[in-house]
Amino acid sequence: MQSRTSGRAFAPAHISGIFIIDMKKDPLLSGSMGAGVCIEDGAVTSVRRAQETTVKINGAISEAATTLSAIKLLTTKPVLVETELSIPVSAGFGASAAGALSAALAVNDALSLGMTFNDLANAAHVADVKNRTGLGDVAGMTCGGIDIRKHSGIPPVGRIDRIPCRNENISWVSFGEISTRSVLSDEMKKKSINKAGKLRLKELMKKPTMDNFFRQSCAFAKQLEIMSPKVRDAIESVEAAGGLASQAMLGDTVFAINDNGALSEFGEVIKSRISHAGAHLL
Repeated sequence: MQSRTSGRAFAPAHISGIFIIDMKKDPLLSGSMGAGVCIEDGAVTSVRRAQETTVKINGAISEAATTLSAIKLLTTKPVLVETELSIPVSAGFGASAAGALSAALAVNDALSLGMTFNDLANAAHVADVKNRTGLGDVAGMTCGGIDIRKHSGIPPVGRIDRIPCRNENISWVSFGEISTRSVLSDEMKKKSINKAGKLRLKELMKKPTMDNFFRQSCAFAKQLEIMSPKVRDAIESVEAAGGLASQAMLGDTVFAINDNGALSEFGEVIKSRISHAGAHLL
């Protein structure tokens, strides 16, 4: 049987609604607890053998530190990594994690590395944590749907539960970027995040429904006091129209269900269904 020379994989975007930072000496055991939702937009990555390792994102050569870190954990062989992102970067969609996880799956296939899904997810997770581009996104992307992460890390290290839901449309409008690295480096901000996150996760567990996920996520975002005026106005507009909305963590982005057209006055509205599949080969 002829060995493969290329691989292609998908990882969904992951929007965090609630998170609790849990950093340890070992990045494999670090990450975040919390809750988030995966959507069908995300990253599609193709990998093939090459003369030197290069990462291209949407056709342009990129630094892509998280993807490169993940690749280096898996192989020393040079590869060309080509990622197509249908989500903005640094806007609360876990773009770095989606790129790294889809690349890990694709390189395993292209080079016939023979690794398990969790081996590959662990490499992407460690890369995401080390580069301070995310904490719990890779874990959420492994299962899809609305995830509840009761421990940090990838299963079996981190246990993940899910809120049963249909493949509803998630609407979103992004106003710009928030640096995940800058927030995760601020000790005072981390304390306020964890205090609010523990309370909201506890309240979500009392009633684990999609509606309550949005309500507790919104309460969490308000407690953090990092909402821009546009985000606050957009959330209020959606709620007035009978829908539910919150801020994507960490981004200057509003995501909603049943917005009934309320988001359209704030900018370009993009809709994507909830992804139940999680990351997988194509």
